[in-house]
Amino acid sequence: MKKLSLFMVVPLLFSTGCQQEEQVAVCQDPLIPIEVDFQITPENIEPASEVLFEAVVTHDNLPIENAQQVDFEIWEHNNSDYHHNVEATEIGEGRYTIPWTFDSEGVYYAYYHVTACEMHRMEKEMLIVGQPDVDSILEHPDQVQGIMNHEHDEHEEHHEEQEDEHHH
Repeated sequence: MKKLSLFMVVPLLFSTGCQQEEQVAVCQDPLIPIEVDFQITPENIEPASEVLFEAVVTHDNLPIENAQQVDFEIWEHNNSDYHHNVEATEIGEGRYTIPWTFDSEGVYYAYYHVTACEMHRMEKEMLIVGQPDVDSILEHPDQVQGIMNHEHDEHEEHHEEQEDEHHH
């Protein structure tokens, strides 16, 4: 009888040990928003030095793995020729990253676009690379439209076209 109870206890120990492994979000509660911790390393960015963009994505304080979208949009202030949208690499524990190198000093922007648990989050950060004359650069408003602004404009144009068709 003691041997039988030992065989029953050992599987129980293994099953409780497995429960302590990393838990991930299952996105069951749509009332709880996803959270994104956006980090840029290092804080002081120099031209030709690698920068790491990282988004830590969670839902209900648990990491989200396999998010539908995690992209970083990067552009230079008022320079539409320097405008990139890069899909992040998932590295585990809800962490998504891209390495990036800025070739020259200036004022740049980084936007994260995260879609997970059927929710979308985005946030823009201004980055100063090197030691540019920030005041003179910012005297002129940034005319570069981010991807989300562009998609919004296209939606508005499509909606206006539909309204025109209905009025003719």
